[in-house]
This record gives sequence, C-alpha cells and structure tokens, in this order.
Amino acid sequence: MSIVPYDIDIAHRLGQFKPNSNRPVIIIFVRRQTKIDILRKAKLFKGSGIFVNEDLTKLNAEVLASVRLKQPSAVEKSWSFEGKIFALFKGNQHATQIKHSEFKTWLEKSRPKKSYSECVENPASARNRVSPR
Repeated sequence: MSIVPYDIDIAHRLGQFKPNSNRPVIIIFVRRQTKIDILRKAKLFKGSGIFVNEDLTKLNAEVLASVRLKQPSAVEKSWSFEGKIFALFKGNQHATQIKHSEFKTWLEKSRPKKSYSECVENPASARNRVSPR
C-alpha cells in the first residue's frame, strides 16, 4: 500500500521539541478507508521502531490499558478499532466488544499482584536492558 500526499488531510507532530528525541505524529486522512487499511497493516511495522496506533480518547485509552493489564490470565489480546475496544478472552474463538456500560467495571479492577520471582531483579537481564533516553 502506498500513501500519496493527497491522501493526507493534515499531519503534525505532537508535544514540544526535545533535542535527540522523536515525537509522535498524528495524521488525519482524507478517506476513512485509508486509515483503516493502515491500521490493519500496522503489524508489518513490528520490530521496526515504528508504531501505528489509533488516537483514542483518554477514557478509551484507560479502559484499553485496563483490559490488557488487569486480567492477563483471562485476556489473550485486546485492541481498538474505530474507537471501539475489543478483547479476545482465553478459551473463546470470537472477540468481544467492551461496551461503554462495562467501562467502570474494568477501570475499578485492581492490577494483579506480581509474584516474588517477577519482583526480584535478575542481574543478567538488567545488563541487557536498554534504558530510555
């Protein structure tokens, strides 16, 4: 898929300039289908350092993070599409849309406790960890 300048309505960087750091870019496309096509092909960028995400409201972003982090034993994966949040629960073959009426329930759930082995720093992994700039 190729994108040409007339596919883009507007594009700009977010945040303030900081030397030696990259800033996210937000792009609004002329056609919704272009956005959908790019979001569907976002997996192709895996490992490249390029991330393609939908611009979610703060509430939706918090609920999506809650679904991902608060029940990792039950949720195989979660994602957003067209502003809606979906989850694939372990043991199910079909995704479930997280309805707005369920948002409060997900936000109120507590994060799972880490096991002792997850809390103890492994010296070998600490040496290999890349520190953020």
